[in-house]
Amino acid sequence: MFSQLSIILLLLLCATMFNRGASGTSFRLLCNEKDRSVLEKFKLGVVNHSNKLPSWSSQQDCCSWKGVHCDNTTGRVTRLDLKQQILEGEINLSLFQIQFLSYLDLSLNGFTSLSAPFDAHASFSNVQFLDVSFNDDLHVDNLHWLTQLSSLKYLNLSEINLQNQSNWFQSMQLHPSLLELRLASCHLTNISPSIKFVNFSSLLSLDLSGNHFDSELPYWLFNLTSISNIDLSFNFLNGPLPKSLLSLGNLKSLRLNNNEINGSIPEWLGQHEKLQYLGLSENMFDGSIPSSIGNLSSLVDLSISSSSLNGSLPTSLGQLFNLKSLFIGGESLSGVLHENHFSKLSNLEALVLNAPLSFDLASDWIPPFQLEGISLSNAKLGPKFPEWFYTQHSLVYLEVPNSSISSINGDMFWRFVANITQLNISKNKITADLTNITLNSQLIFMDHNNFTGGLPQISANVIYLDLSRNSFYGPISPLFCHKLGRENNLDYLDISFNLLNGEVPDCWEYWKGLSFLFMESNMLTGELPPSMASFIDLIALDLHNNSLSGHFSLDLSNITNLEFINIKQNNFSGTVPTKMPRAMEVMLLGSNQFEGNIPTQLCNLSSLIQLDLFQNKLSGPIPPCISGIPSMGGAQRTSHYPFEFNLYNKGQELEYEDYGLLRTLDLSSNNLSGEIPAQVFSLVQLQSLNLSRNHFTGKISREIGSMKNLESLDLSSNELYGEIPGSISSISFLSFLNLSYNDFTGQIPVGTQLQTLNASSFAGNPRLCGAPLQINCTQESSNVDVSKQHAGSNDGASETESLYLGMGVGFAVGFWGLWGSLFLNRTWRRVYIRFLNYVADQL
Repeated sequence: MFSQLSIILLLLLCATMFNRGASGTSFRLLCNEKDRSVLEKFKLGVVNHSNKLPSWSSQQDCCSWKGVHCDNTTGRVTRLDLKQQILEGEINLSLFQIQFLSYLDLSLNGFTSLSAPFDAHASFSNVQFLDVSFNDDLHVDNLHWLTQLSSLKYLNLSEINLQNQSNWFQSMQLHPSLLELRLASCHLTNISPSIKFVNFSSLLSLDLSGNHFDSELPYWLFNLTSISNIDLSFNFLNGPLPKSLLSLGNLKSLRLNNNEINGSIPEWLGQHEKLQYLGLSENMFDGSIPSSIGNLSSLVDLSISSSSLNGSLPTSLGQLFNLKSLFIGGESLSGVLHENHFSKLSNLEALVLNAPLSFDLASDWIPPFQLEGISLSNAKLGPKFPEWFYTQHSLVYLEVPNSSISSINGDMFWRFVANITQLNISKNKITADLTNITLNSQLIFMDHNNFTGGLPQISANVIYLDLSRNSFYGPISPLFCHKLGRENNLDYLDISFNLLNGEVPDCWEYWKGLSFLFMESNMLTGELPPSMASFIDLIALDLHNNSLSGHFSLDLSNITNLEFINIKQNNFSGTVPTKMPRAMEVMLLGSNQFEGNIPTQLCNLSSLIQLDLFQNKLSGPIPPCISGIPSMGGAQRTSHYPFEFNLYNKGQELEYEDYGLLRTLDLSSNNLSGEIPAQVFSLVQLQSLNLSRNHFTGKISREIGSMKNLESLDLSSNELYGEIPGSISSISFLSFLNLSYNDFTGQIPVGTQLQTLNASSFAGNPRLCGAPLQINCTQESSNVDVSKQHAGSNDGASETESLYLGMGVGFAVGFWGLWGSLFLNRTWRRVYIRFLNYVADQL
């Protein structure tokens, strides 16, 4: 009976265990209370604006919380994965007190601080994986807490600011189990190049890219004999490639792009037969590309470029049958590419050659590859568009800028490129009439050619379109007033520097999604239509150098993203437009007919960094509230968009490519008057200040010395007087100064840069002295003393003679009534001399 009972109990136990396994986690133990308490403490420091953690409530088992993974048997937390949840706030590292936690991923969030409130002597041996990368605003001042993670195998702190961590390398030395280390873009500066041996010798993957290492490749790197992946790109590493690299026999990926490595590319590099990824682009290599590169038969990705490379490409490159991506660049490379350069590249997917290379290929050549991308910038492909391109049926992008192409097979070409996502044929000499052409690619660069006719039609697929610097003519309404079958995706449009004319059409409601619109340097006329205020996402609007007119009455204040507007060199009239969004950063309104006072509403544009009201008809004083523009007066983050624009600065018209780098104020060539308010000189972030050719009076405030960032100052052709304040000499970046044609007096302040300026900077101020003028202040003072003595002796002589020469009384009274008062009255005498100097200056 006892045996039967034992069997029954055993069967019941087995049935229970089977049912438990079959039902998955339904019988899993609840979350451990200690683990739950630590997770709740972590949550207290998290700012969760997006409400990505609604399941983290006391009503639910913490093992069911988002990102929390528990062991099915014990109910203990083993993993916490909260990557890319838009979380902010503090990372509380008491998370390591979760006893069985082995995996922690908090990457791709917005955490800004880190605290480690646990026992400094504790050891958390279970944590093997830690990733807190890409929390861009997270600054970590102490890595000591890492020493407690004794079993760490994977560590990723990329995109975290570790600039105060001079001993980061020593901290990594304490992790002998480490297999993968990623510290990309951490603001690190010391790579300890002289250390020969490290404790993490089992490392398989190392990523230290995007830091500030300025040395040769470190010795310790060559003793990581197990390593297979090295990424040291985007640093300042220098010196030649050492032969010690051959000791890394397991190396599969070596990325040294964007450094300053010099010397020749060594022949022995071809002995790394396991290499699959070799990145040597954007360095300072010289000499030719060695033919031994063709021995790297495992290569999948090869990139080499340097402005000092020369010679031709070795035909051995054509033997790399596993190669998928080939990038070669160098402005000094030369030679001709033949079919054997590509003979075995059957797996090639991307061909990028940025060099002045020629092609000698048979007209009926059919390549062994089907490319997804072709980029042959600066090559010598022309004059005809290459026939072999038409054999590539899988192209996603085609880039052939500046490649000497002048002729295309019209219908065949446009059918071929219709399904290509990105098309770049800019900076060629292609001539074709596009009046009846419809463009379909998403990204289109066709600028700097000889295209003619009316503007082409576009499909709803087009996102980016650059047709600038061609010869298109006629009205722009056929493009803008042609309603597409479905909502368009156009985000960027540039039709500047053409021959387009007529009025701006009132059809902009079809193009509300535009972010960048450039129509400058055409022959557009008339007033701007009301629908131009209907944009939703517009960031930049450039209409300068046309013949547009009328009052600028558009209300742009609801276009909340608008940051840049350029309407210079038109005929707009009325008052200065003020209905602008608070995000506005650049207002270029010069060379128009705006009149009246400078409106105080401009002071409310808190993001303004450039204001140009040059050559209008403005009058009155500068409003003192201008000091309330924080972007000019204090440090503030600004936007950076890569497009070209011109600005009058440092006495000449200059071209810029990033408006976010400049802070300028130009009120020149108006009828402004009054004193220059001291508040102007509190705009300490200004780099250029131009108030010339107005009617300003008074003295220059000594506060000008606080404008430490000023590079260009023009106050010429005003009515300013007094001494030039000595504080101006402390503006160390000042490279252009024009104070000419005012009424300044005294000595030009002594400063390292003022005396190096041209004397014309101070012309038209007859009472100024000192370098760089030729007038010596000491000599001038001596001459004045002599003239005083001479005048005194003349006075005495005249008094003596008047006692004896009664016959000359009538003559003496008339003569001395005029000339004697000049000699006897110093003030009158100076006024008269100043008048004579003025006449001389005018002559």
